[in-house]
Parts: sequence; structure tokens; C-alpha cells
Amino acid sequence: MCLVEFAGVTDIGRHRRNNQDRWAADADQSLFIVADGVAGSTDGELAAALVTELLPRYVARHLEPDIEGETGETGETGETEPEALGRAIEDFCDDFRAYASTDARAAGATSTVVAAVITDSRLSVAHLGDSRAYLFRDGVLQCLTRDHNLLRELIEAGKVDVADADRHPARNTLTRHVAMLPRALPDSSAVSLEPGDRILLCSDGLYSVVDKPSLERILASHPVPEDACTALVEAANEAGGPDNITAIVINV
Repeated sequence: MCLVEFAGVTDIGRHRRNNQDRWAADADQSLFIVADGVAGSTDGELAAALVTELLPRYVARHLEPDIEGETGETGETGETEPEALGRAIEDFCDDFRAYASTDARAAGATSTVVAAVITDSRLSVAHLGDSRAYLFRDGVLQCLTRDHNLLRELIEAGKVDVADADRHPARNTLTRHVAMLPRALPDSSAVSLEPGDRILLCSDGLYSVVDKPSLERILASHPVPEDACTALVEAANEAGGPDNITAIVINV
């Protein structure tokens, strides 16, 4: 059994009129979620709230073998846990789009999502969009997710230099999100955990203004998750706080 302690925080930042970020933790499933509602959509705040409120039910159906008399898909299909987590997100997205077609508030609304599950000293991650998961081990921060945005595709195609990324307008154009048609497929992965590891889930309002060395320094100097979250948000706001800021820090 892998024992963890965690904390999460979300902050409006210094330039937004409302906070469209959400985070959630389900201790029974060791499940952690960050969702960032897309500002240009109809109601990103609603979309992010539905992700964090409802996704744990989908994860339970896919990862727990006998919840409410059902057999989890991991056992039925031979899916790995990261694949099952990705399938849970897919199923949520299908139902979210169906709901959005019947409710004007949700029509056109969308959000990112990054979800992480810890089971038996193993971390599974699945995501859509540009909210990220990181592993902090021995003072080094490793990003476990790949941003689903146009900028990342342009960089990988050699059409944009990494040095110009911070100023490029394509950085805010998502290529995958929860309301996408046709259905967007989450990326999923897994990593074995070691004692002393820390996990950071966050929205782009954090990492877009606080560089990697600063993130590493904050995590190294604040061993208590709640203190680390507070320091991360403060750093983003001190850097201008242009967007909503959300972070979950998990100690293994």
C-alpha cells in the first residue's frame, strides 16, 4: 500500500474576473484531478466543475472490479490501469457532450483535464489539454504529460523555435479537450513511485509563468503539501498572475 499526503489550492490570479479552474481529490481511490475551463468557451467554469464532480464515478467504474455489481473493464479487457483511466475520461467526455446538447449553459463549454491515480506504489496519469502532471524526485522535476495545444505541434514540426514559445499566440489553442468532436483520445502513462517522491498536478496558470527551476526550488523548500501549494500560487501571482492558478501537491 502506498501512503500519501496531499493538498490542493486554486486561485483566481490577478487579471481574471472569475476562476474557471477546479481541482478534486478522492482519497478512497487515491484519485486527483485538475480541470481548467476554457475561457473562450460558453461556460468553462461549468465544464471544469462537472469534470471534477463527476469523473470520480467514471474512474470507479473502470478501475474498481466490483462497484455496484459491475465488473471493471481492467479485468474484462486486459487494459492496463493507465488505459482504463483514459477510458474513464473518454466515457465522461461522451456523456458531457450528450449533456451539452440538451443544456444551453453547457453548449460550447469545454475544459482540460489531468487525472492521476496512485495504486500499489504506481502512478497512472491520463489527460486532455494543457494541464500537466509532474514527478518531483531527488530535486528534479519531470513533466509526465505532453501539452495538447497547437504550439506543441508546431514546435515538434520544427515550425516554431522553443525560444519563441512564451510569446507565440498558438500556445492558447488546444488541440484536445473534453468537448471535442470527433472524440479526443486522452494520453495515458504510468510510472513507478519511490519513497520521497512528490507529484504536482497543475493548470497552465502556474507553469506558464513560473519556470522549472523555480518550481523545483519551491517544492524542495516546502515539504508540507499545503505550504508548497501556497508558495506555488504566490509565485505565479508575483509573476503577474495572468491566469487562474491551480495546484495539487502529493507526497508519497
